Amino acid sequence: MRVNVADLKLEAGSHKTVPTAISLEPMEMGGQSVVFDQPFTGEAEIWNAGDRMLVRAKLSGEAVLECSRCLGSYRMPVRLSFEEEFLEGEPREDVELEAVEQRTVSFFEGDEIDLTEALQDNVLLELPMKPLCSKDCKGLCQTCGKNLNEGPCECQETRSVDPRLAKLKDLLQKPDHNA
Repeated sequence: MRVNVADLKLEAGSHKTVPTAISLEPMEMGGQSVVFDQPFTGEAEIWNAGDRMLVRAKLSGEAVLECSRCLGSYRMPVRLSFEEEFLEGEPREDVELEAVEQRTVSFFEGDEIDLTEALQDNVLLELPMKPLCSKDCKGLCQTCGKNLNEGPCECQETRSVDPRLAKLKDLLQKPDHNA
């Protein structure tokens, strides 16, 4: 989403708030595709800080992720806020070094600031490294591949017991005489 800042560039200290709706393309994260089928909505406040534009945005949206245990697709709400500084002109090395030490600095040319890349970077920071559809996800059966969240599979009942543990299985089937 591009925001016109021509009016703000005229006077240092000027400020405006704009409603935002930013659509993101699918992204690759950890070998999996993350889809955003609806735009992120919210608002962005923009200030002219003299030599730069300061943007503070609060947005919410939804990511469609693949669970790392059961491989099912699920929706995760994403709410975030971020600050970004925008300098007019081409990227320069001295400014990039300053950004590493303090905060993120982006560049813009003309009268428009594009907030899409800043949103993408901040959304990636909000997504889990190991997506789970629920904390109690049971995953897939290691033998037949059935989703165990949908119920037990038949191969679990017919699975053979490790011969080294066969005696323990017998203990579970005998009644306890000490009770």
